Amino acid sequence: MHGSKRSETLTPREYLFSLEHHGVRLGLETITYLLSSAGRPQECYPTVHVAGTNGKGSVIAVLNAILRAAGYRVGRFTSPHLIDLNERFQVNGRPIPDAELDENICYFQDIAEQREWWPPTFFELNAAIAFRWFEQCQVDCALIEVGLGGRFDATNVIVPEASAITNIDYDHMRYLGDTLEEIAFEKAGIIKEGRPVVVGETKPAPRNVILARAAELDCPVQLLDRDFHYAISGAPRELRFCFESGTMSFGPTPLGLAGSYQGENAATAVALAMVLAARFPKIDAQAIITGLRAARWPCRLEKVLDWPPVIIDVAHNVAGARKLAEDVSVKCVVILALSNDKDAAGIIEALGPITHTLILSQFSSERSLPMDRLCAAASNHPHRSAADLVEAVELGLELASPTRPLLITGSIFTAGSARRTLIERHGAPPLRF
Repeated sequence: MHGSKRSETLTPREYLFSLEHHGVRLGLETITYLLSSAGRPQECYPTVHVAGTNGKGSVIAVLNAILRAAGYRVGRFTSPHLIDLNERFQVNGRPIPDAELDENICYFQDIAEQREWWPPTFFELNAAIAFRWFEQCQVDCALIEVGLGGRFDATNVIVPEASAITNIDYDHMRYLGDTLEEIAFEKAGIIKEGRPVVVGETKPAPRNVILARAAELDCPVQLLDRDFHYAISGAPRELRFCFESGTMSFGPTPLGLAGSYQGENAATAVALAMVLAARFPKIDAQAIITGLRAARWPCRLEKVLDWPPVIIDVAHNVAGARKLAEDVSVKCVVILALSNDKDAAGIIEALGPITHTLILSQFSSERSLPMDRLCAAASNHPHRSAADLVEAVELGLELASPTRPLLITGSIFTAGSARRTLIERHGAPPLRF
């Protein structure tokens, strides 16, 4: 078979990355086949499922820290990665070792090649690896981030202890629909009958779509600004967080994540933790407060160098760019590289209030928005261009100063590539999870 020939010439990781050529294929048939052949490992431990346009990874980062502070062994599956594929699969903050990743790739490659039609996508195989590795690690709980949408995402093969939908905004419209209501419907597809759901979305139209789906499935709902509330204070990288619900109130307490937009994400995570406490009784107020302080999620308004100041943020849509601009209080030299499905003109406009000098670039992937299209989107804004992110970082460092930080943003791919360059060439610290 063609797959067997491929396996003789590619390393396990090369095989996995070769699947990227199959792009996005929404649907549950392939992932169900892979996991059924593996004995349905996703049913062997409790899970939490998190969907939403922005903030999914941050919610998981906080909930992970809370569960770990309570003494539990926690798996975490997120995507994409910043620098190394192994980051996607973590247990108690430790990425999957290379040998264990290779074993899982080969395991599912053998299963995939027994089926004589299209191979799995890159993300489908990632999801299968995560579910099986978490069983191998005997986790107490696994936190699962949706890849795209929800209803037909490859992660949507679990019946979680609880789910969360962080927020709804415009992104991936090609797959999810052109209105907030349509996007909300797709994301609400992760809600399972009778299982609690935490909702961080407050805009009435998409919120009501989510609440209607939860009501259909008889799910208990915890809703931001109705059932729980938060307040955030302090500088964007020295935040203090307050929380209040019908059963718990605390704060101000330090929040380990940076960015005032993290308040709603932290609140969603705390509400999830409170829902989970029935299944995980060691979750108490002290574990929650400790977890809030200990949470880390790199390249989210992260200052990675001091001289000149260099800030990296993964904002990759208009909503994220607006929130980033609110938190950065000075004019910056901005490096921007985007994926090819983004609203480039809208993101450039959103970053306008904090942009002193705009440097446009691209990352090394076919998903990157080509320079000519990015420059066209910026035609009404003065800008410079750099052929790749290594060149962009060097130019940005030259133009930045102690009072004019360098801000690198536009994509997780942009953030990861720039962070690697800054680590290798300029002494930036390694990623901390």
